[in-house]
Amino acid sequence: MYSYLNGILTDKTPNCVTIDCNGIGFEVKIPLSTFEALPESNEKVKLLIYTYHNDEGTRLFGFYTQAEKDTFKLLINVSRIGPRIALSILSTLSVSELISAVLYNSDFVISKTPGLGKKSAQRLIIELKDKISEISQDRTISHTNSSISSDKWQEVDTALMALGFKTYEIKKATQELSFNDTDKTQDIVKACIKYIYMKRNE
Repeated sequence: MYSYLNGILTDKTPNCVTIDCNGIGFEVKIPLSTFEALPESNEKVKLLIYTYHNDEGTRLFGFYTQAEKDTFKLLINVSRIGPRIALSILSTLSVSELISAVLYNSDFVISKTPGLGKKSAQRLIIELKDKISEISQDRTISHTNSSISSDKWQEVDTALMALGFKTYEIKKATQELSFNDTDKTQDIVKACIKYIYMKRNE
């Protein structure tokens, strides 16, 4: 069983990637949230891996955060929710949105998922109600821009997450935009918000 794969991203689509690890290419299924956090092709990438076995063989599923992986593992143990629907849920809702929907019995939110009806959403809520606390709420974002102190990045991340932006959106914005440690936190936050909205409207 693989814990993670760390290699070169040789190919990517919204639901599947290929990672080259020392000359061996691993095909990995992913949710849309993970796809949007990926680097460009031919760059290094690390994904957390869940290995799924059934009569059809073995498949690898990859996730950018521990919270996504934990959620996937819970979802595939819900009655009539297989890996395909689990990925569809994670591609439709963020982990925090799913947790809120389960805690507040918002089946209409979960039923927005393609391939998942209202009854299935209600059953999912019932089965996950007592297990939702098992999801690791990993709200730490790693940044490659070393010109800014970790304390300032934490301030930026905290502000953006408090405004409701998703982890992968924040990471993408801070990867694409250029900042230095003389920039004020509020200016970095404003620039990230502008970038995220621009990407949402593309």
